Amino acid sequence: MVYRLLFFAGLLLLLGASYLVYLNPTETSVVLAQGMKVDGTMPFFLLVAVAVGGFGAGIFFSLLALRHQVSDFFRSLHERRRKSAQRALQEGIEAGFKGETKKAVACLNKVLKLDKGNIEATLALVRLYLREAQPEQALKIVDAGLACSPEDPRLHWYRVLVLKELDDPLRMTNQLLYMKARYPRNRALMKMLVEQFGNRGYWREALEVWQELSKSEPKGSEERQKAIQGIANCAYEQARRQWLAGSRDAARESLKIVFDHDKEHLAAWLLKAEMEEKPADALNDLRSGFWKKPNSIFLLESERLLVESEPENSTSKILKLYRKVLARNPEYRPARWLYARFCLEHQKFDEAEVAARRLRESGFSGPLLEVLLGELACRKEHRLEEAVDHFKKALGCAERLTPVFGCQECGRLSPDWKYRCPHCGSYNSYDISERVCSFG
Repeated sequence: MVYRLLFFAGLLLLLGASYLVYLNPTETSVVLAQGMKVDGTMPFFLLVAVAVGGFGAGIFFSLLALRHQVSDFFRSLHERRRKSAQRALQEGIEAGFKGETKKAVACLNKVLKLDKGNIEATLALVRLYLREAQPEQALKIVDAGLACSPEDPRLHWYRVLVLKELDDPLRMTNQLLYMKARYPRNRALMKMLVEQFGNRGYWREALEVWQELSKSEPKGSEERQKAIQGIANCAYEQARRQWLAGSRDAARESLKIVFDHDKEHLAAWLLKAEMEEKPADALNDLRSGFWKKPNSIFLLESERLLVESEPENSTSKILKLYRKVLARNPEYRPARWLYARFCLEHQKFDEAEVAARRLRESGFSGPLLEVLLGELACRKEHRLEEAVDHFKKALGCAERLTPVFGCQECGRLSPDWKYRCPHCGSYNSYDISERVCSFG
């Protein structure tokens, strides 16, 4: 109200001064000229000064009031647009919850037209496009949002998710690297970056990220242990690639990193044995790996290596190996089963029978044991009925018994030992399954 009064008062002053000049412009100009002289009449000089001041004040207050009126107009217009955008946003979110996709998209796009930088509408629309399996549209919305709010971390995170849906590894890796530089202690980002590097075979880069993670975690924590395991796994993958490329020295250095962080890495011990030039050195590596962490793959590889290197004396050496293993680690049941199987195949029925009995006493059960007992009954004393009973318990019969390997993390089975589970990604988790065998 005050600004309006000022505005009209200023206009009245301007109109009054203009009217006086209009009545007699000639005399007014002469009088003004006389009054402006120093030796002119003082009262008229003051009157002219007051008139000029009033004229200037009128202009100033008029412009000030006009500016205020214009600001109020645009402010009210912006407020109406904001309220309209808020209503459209609410309608769009409700339509999204109800599954009315077209209405939700229309409402959210209306919000962005009314309020270009509305982050809630942007995120809601991105989530909606992702839910509807339209990552291309989601990426356009995210990029438009980043143009308005380039520092908003939520938009950067959704860009990662959208690029993941698009299966664009290059841009996703670049986005993760950008976010890693801004949020170096974010574990979720680091793990996604490691996974991305691993999927693309960039094991050196993945190793560096795991090393950064391990430094930031407190000693003894579960997260630090996972980071250390990640370092060992990436170093192993790097060593394996270097070995296949013919870089023996580089592969040895990478294996050193593995053993510095995980002395029980089964795959690393197997690779180290494979890299040895002499069979004796390879056997020593296999034994060392078994003593670090017992696993049937070491015994099977030792069997194969002994048969290939010393076919004439391999039987006695393999038996000696199994006896030594069982003497030092009698609780490891797969080793006893392998020993019983080897004795059975080489006509040492008494030793095989003793090993089978101890297996049963230890609680070992399932088709592996039943087929072993059936084979033993059939071959030793030709007790065919007893052998048939054992084979029935094993739900099948066979000419040759073949073990099956199982992942101890996810339970998936495989006819061959694997250093990494293709299903859950766990390293060194495969061993002989006690509940399943195959018949060849």
